[in-house]
Amino acid sequence: MAVTVMAVGACSVFVPLDDPPPNRIGLDWASSVYELEGFAYKPSELGQPLYVSPNPSTPPAGLVVVPSDDRKIRGLDAANGHVLWELETRGPNVARPVAVGEDLIIGSSDGHVYRIHQRNGKPIWVSEHPGKGGVLSTPTVHGGRIFVTSIDNRITALDFETGALVWDKRRPHASDFTVTGQAGATIVGNTVVTGFSDGQLVAYAVSDGATEWSVDLSGGKAEFVDVDTTPVLVDDVLVAGSYRRGLYGLDPKTGDIKWLMKGEAFGTPAMIEDLIYVPQATGRILAIQPRDGSIRWIARFASEWATTPAVTRKYVLAPVGDSLAVIERGSGRTLTRFDDLRGVKGTPDAAFGTAYLIANSGTVYALGVY
Repeated sequence: MAVTVMAVGACSVFVPLDDPPPNRIGLDWASSVYELEGFAYKPSELGQPLYVSPNPSTPPAGLVVVPSDDRKIRGLDAANGHVLWELETRGPNVARPVAVGEDLIIGSSDGHVYRIHQRNGKPIWVSEHPGKGGVLSTPTVHGGRIFVTSIDNRITALDFETGALVWDKRRPHASDFTVTGQAGATIVGNTVVTGFSDGQLVAYAVSDGATEWSVDLSGGKAEFVDVDTTPVLVDDVLVAGSYRRGLYGLDPKTGDIKWLMKGEAFGTPAMIEDLIYVPQATGRILAIQPRDGSIRWIARFASEWATTPAVTRKYVLAPVGDSLAVIERGSGRTLTRFDDLRGVKGTPDAAFGTAYLIANSGTVYALGVY
């Protein structure tokens, strides 16, 4: 029978579910990187780890870079979870880091961007704070520039070498009632595309921030129309969502709408091969063909909140409710769920048969998912 691994400290308990997974899914290691405060009732750790492939300046098994709620970024040995270095920031950290050569680009909720060394976590530079909002989405690096979005409805372009401001654009909030979040940035040709809380999806010129096109995805609604999903480009379709209106497929060159899947609270999709896997806050994970918006399958989880999954060759690893659901990618069948009694909220990273995640408990886990 399938199992859910529930680990507390160094102990592991296996709870049976329904059917056996076709391959091994198990706990490789667990590393407690920070201790919860004693009064923490419902902790929520949204940090998104990054696995970095081996190179001469990292351990043989590679590096796991973990942003966390305790205002630190850590580099862990991917072989055993030992902490190799720590970087303290001025706010909690959520966004997945980006590896560029032997450096890392970090966006923090303190509103700053950090360029640091992979080998020791020491800063090369720390950017100025261009606005008043924190960075929650993964930075995008392209053409010698770093593009970051922040929750004050802003997109900023920084110089990769120095961290200096190149340009920034901001839109006003259309309503006092918005969803706390901000879409990340996606490169489409010579433009960078992101969404805003007023329901607009906008393509800016990479060079100088000039607006190339803008499309209103609010559907005429006035509240909760935030385009807070990071756009995903698949072949000739750009997929983005408006929180209240639904999920859109658009022409990436013009912003013209190709299809609309009505619904609320779609999250940022994960992509592999010719499908996207889209979470929904109503407790669903959908496998969708981006060409026309047709649905391959839907996994339902009794109205539990779902966030962006990681996708492997065989599995969709989706934070749902208070656990990580392991879903068979071909069929949408849930095989098992992982929890350590404190819950899992943040999107994992998966590489070479291992998924890396940080749970609400402040513990980093490596799960074998073969």
